[in-house]
Amino acid sequence: MIKFLRNIVTFPFKKVAINASKTHLSPQANRKRIAQDILFLVIIVFTVFLVRFSWITVTDSTNGVKLSTLAKANYSETTTIYAKRGTIFDRQGVPIATDSSDYSIYVILDKNYVSAEGKKLYASASDFDTIASIFKDQLGIDPKYTKDQLTTPKLSQVEFGTKGKHISFATKEAIEKAIKEKNIQGIGFLSHLARSYTGNFASNFIGLAGLKDGDDDTKGLIGQFGIEASLDGVLSGQNGVETLEKNKNGQTLQGIAKSTKPAKDGQDVYTTLDSKLQTYLETLMDEAMQKSGAPELVGTLVKADTGEILATTQRPTFNPSTQTVIGPKNDKVSDKQNLNQQSNLLYQAMYEPGSTFKLFTMSAAIENGTFDPNATYSSAPITVGGATIGDWDVSDHPNGFIFTYPQGFSHSSNVGMSKLQMAMGDKVWGDYLNRFKFGKPTLMGLGGEALGKLPDDNIVSQVNSAFGQGISVTETQMLRGFSAVANGGKMLEPHFISKIASVDSQRIAKPEIVGQPISKKTADSVLKYMVSVGTDNVNGTAYDWTNAQPYFRVGDKEVSVKTGTAQVANPTGGYYVGTTAYLYSAVAMVPSTNPDYIFYMTVKLPQHWSLSFISDVANPLLERAYELKSEIDASQEQPTNELKVDMKDYTGKPVNSTVNLLRQEILQPVVIGSGTVIKDQAISAGTKLGANKRVLLYTGGKTVMPDMDDWSKEDVETFAKWTGVTITYKGSEKGQVTDQSIKANQDLKKNQKLTVTLK
Repeated sequence: MIKFLRNIVTFPFKKVAINASKTHLSPQANRKRIAQDILFLVIIVFTVFLVRFSWITVTDSTNGVKLSTLAKANYSETTTIYAKRGTIFDRQGVPIATDSSDYSIYVILDKNYVSAEGKKLYASASDFDTIASIFKDQLGIDPKYTKDQLTTPKLSQVEFGTKGKHISFATKEAIEKAIKEKNIQGIGFLSHLARSYTGNFASNFIGLAGLKDGDDDTKGLIGQFGIEASLDGVLSGQNGVETLEKNKNGQTLQGIAKSTKPAKDGQDVYTTLDSKLQTYLETLMDEAMQKSGAPELVGTLVKADTGEILATTQRPTFNPSTQTVIGPKNDKVSDKQNLNQQSNLLYQAMYEPGSTFKLFTMSAAIENGTFDPNATYSSAPITVGGATIGDWDVSDHPNGFIFTYPQGFSHSSNVGMSKLQMAMGDKVWGDYLNRFKFGKPTLMGLGGEALGKLPDDNIVSQVNSAFGQGISVTETQMLRGFSAVANGGKMLEPHFISKIASVDSQRIAKPEIVGQPISKKTADSVLKYMVSVGTDNVNGTAYDWTNAQPYFRVGDKEVSVKTGTAQVANPTGGYYVGTTAYLYSAVAMVPSTNPDYIFYMTVKLPQHWSLSFISDVANPLLERAYELKSEIDASQEQPTNELKVDMKDYTGKPVNSTVNLLRQEILQPVVIGSGTVIKDQAISAGTKLGANKRVLLYTGGKTVMPDMDDWSKEDVETFAKWTGVTITYKGSEKGQVTDQSIKANQDLKKNQKLTVTLK
């Protein structure tokens, strides 16, 4: 372009000279001719520059460079305002996960790096062995690797791979103390954005957050698993942009700034966990792991009347501060990649539950009228569909005993539960499994939840499921079912969010009832029969015959308890074989009337077994829960400024992920239909919603009758529109549903008539 302009400018002058040499005009005429040529030249040059100026003005660029950008760079500077990630708290406001810093380590080798006084600030070769020893002790780095790095030719500074990064503040201090004692120079640290955690504290449940892109702090943190990942959209903020004015010398003018887009910090999440109970549970579970030698243990304490998870942990777990895996015998594996192989056993692992599942068999049989407390049966083995079913002590008592059904329940008799299931029939039993929502994830707001699996459609699987074999569940599904027994028949969704809060507003969660599979009378009866499991000194499987007392004791309170022993499926086929090749479990509800707490624990494939491995966790933990009961029960104040959320358009979205997202917003989704994609929603997109609002979602497909307890008339009308059911109302003109003529879980037909009672 420049060459082109140069040719345009010089060409007329050359032309003038040539013309002048060719003409034979008088000097006066020749001067006039030259003047005319020069005027013509000036007009051409002016036109070229005018066109060029207009082009630059219109396109704002020259040679591919934006001129306005360069101008702004001279007189202003744009910087990113980084948003703060929300903090995760316990129920009382004790921080669990907060933004902080971690460190990477480096060693200076450049011998020209000295102070103004000539003091060396680099690492000497004579110190390399000592440095390697310190790095081995504090960071687990192989001394050979350290010395290889330190002796690499022509390097002025070296780093130490992944083990030299993500160093905690405590480890940094320990290294600094060690090098100071040895008078070593040249070792330094770089600070990086990180997440700080409270040691081993529900680690698999809380999860981890790390940098989005390696060591690039500018891209912020992202949840990697656990609550940190599931609630990443809630915890993550949005970065802002700030423009700073500069003077003609390019120096930033202090106090003169214009924020073009303020940062929006992430919201804080208050969990339902109680830090005192959680810390105590971690200690108790370490002891249980050491005694049993089991590769997997899970323990969870739930507030019975709300479904709140007060404490939960598992083994194996990990310490997020050091990112070391903690497994049986307290083995610590330094390889941080092992963290990615862990799953959350609370909701991501399926298993056959064993005899704790007999609570649901008893509940169904009592509710259905099949159970007769005075009827007797022989516990001798029976044959069902070609398979033999016997009790756990059949080898010692091949002819069995004569039991009443309550005695059989205390004895954990497989034969007794099988006979109750066969008396009900597969259809009725299947109905109760659906009422308790087995085979359906809780979808309480955490990703990757396992589905569970109902028994196969054959007589052997159906009967086996009555004593907890041939059916797969998750821990959260069991806790959801237990809540119906503990809470007068009303089944609660387990939940872990207490509230979500921003700077000036918050959303507080309330208990979510997801059905009433049994009546209060039935629930109270089951609780009563569970007491004898621990107190019956003849039949009770939770009675300690050695010490002549119940295993489960919480002060002077009666404890409702059920134990379980289940075969464990082997991934290669069949079941594990061995003296202790089982999944042992127990559930305890305290007190036996209107329980306050539910504790459930499983121990898989232990090397040694005693029921005390569970009771020694449950008893002191429940005692501590009663010591803290006033704190736990303290009601949260209603927000003066409730945080509202905008309802989004979920049509076309997958059902499970949508339900999880809504629960994360502290809403209560109800799915109508068996489809996998949302076809319609009761609340239109853009509507502002307060916490705990019920949201009906329609998916099409086969529709079963939902439990409408506490529904509004508006909810009922929406349901009728979607399903074609004809509604008749009884009771009040307004209010909430207290009764329905079609029982929950029954198949619906179009134009079917439904009567609901409002109060």
